[in-house]
Amino acid sequence: MNNSSLSDYSLSSSEEWASLLLINRIVYRGYFLFLIMAGTCGNLLTAITLLRAKLRKYTTCQFMAVCAILNIGVLLTNTLNMMLSQGYDIHLRSQFDFAWCRINAFVAQWIRGMASWILVIVAFDRFQQSKTVRRSPTNNKHIVLFTMIITGFILLLLNLHYVLFTGNKVVLSENTTFLACIFDKHSENNFQKFFASTSTWQELVTYIIVFMYK
Repeated sequence: MNNSSLSDYSLSSSEEWASLLLINRIVYRGYFLFLIMAGTCGNLLTAITLLRAKLRKYTTCQFMAVCAILNIGVLLTNTLNMMLSQGYDIHLRSQFDFAWCRINAFVAQWIRGMASWILVIVAFDRFQQSKTVRRSPTNNKHIVLFTMIITGFILLLLNLHYVLFTGNKVVLSENTTFLACIFDKHSENNFQKFFASTSTWQELVTYIIVFMYK
């Protein structure tokens, strides 16, 4: 390969890399910012509408209002974290110590899990409502509150490993240490290895269940 070919190859590689960087900025900076702003405003308006006097007497509307609020939480935790880390190289969860990392990871997972399972609960609630000829307001004023407390407690237990084991100190090429706020499959901790290999499958099963009942 002559010098001319090497120059052309190098130029082509540089142009491809520049194109990838541009796409990355458009997606993680522009689109994700729009998604957070539009999603937050849209879900807030949805929650306000569903909690009006004429609608909030129905359990389905109450559950959907809660789901809208949880969706805002998902946008301001998971989506915002992804925008900062992938778009601006700001690793918010790794800024301080293990406690900060673990609390952030736990809250993000708990909110995302709640938002997903509320959709399953809404599906069952709609099925129960459809069994009656005329849809009537619920007689139990606390059914939504009790359901939220029970579901939230179960998800707290299921996500407790994020509080206990998330995060690992890794050594970078510059001999600097970095707090990786993840489950590290290369860690010497057996719990870290286990959750690193199973967390993806746990989330996949959750998504499949939620998709089935949507």
